[in-house]
Amino acid sequence: MQVSTKWLKDYIDIDCSVEELAEKFTGAGIPVENIIKAGEGLEKVVTGRIEELKKHEDSDHLLVCQMNVGDPELLQIVTGAPNVKQGQVVPVALVGAHLPNGQKISKGKMRGVASNGMLCSAGELKLDLENLPEEQKNGIYILPDDTPVGVPVAEVLGLDDDILEFELTANRGDCFSVFGLRKKFRTSRR
Repeated sequence: MQVSTKWLKDYIDIDCSVEELAEKFTGAGIPVENIIKAGEGLEKVVTGRIEELKKHEDSDHLLVCQMNVGDPELLQIVTGAPNVKQGQVVPVALVGAHLPNGQKISKGKMRGVASNGMLCSAGELKLDLENLPEEQKNGIYILPDDTPVGVPVAEVLGLDDDILEFELTANRGDCFSVFGLRKKFRTSRR
């Protein structure tokens, strides 16, 4: 069974790290098998607004974007994505990012034009594609227009969380809910 630590915090006063929390549950007879970092791989991915968009001079399908990622200066990124438009807010992988799909982002040039990052698709972020519109399944993931820029994308997508994976046997039905876990946690702290 997997439980979000954010969800647990709605019901339990937690004043320790996720590792200490896992140890406390395990010590109370509710073994934690694994801790999953929901936003792993999104550490250097932020929200960015496309402030300026123009065609690449040396390509018929590449676009040069001037991105506002919350820094004083705009960041130039070259993309081949057909679904981007000026004014959109999108996930931006900064140089040095290691995306959940294994891709490492570095500075580069595309047909002679500097590109300092990458605009990300839902697939590159390993998001669930099932409920997305068709154009966002294959193109860049478009965030709502009112999304603030320069914010970690994990925070915007609700992935700034740790998930406890419990190893529960069938005879521990009392722990198959957050309320059950809360009761056991409170009992073990006395």
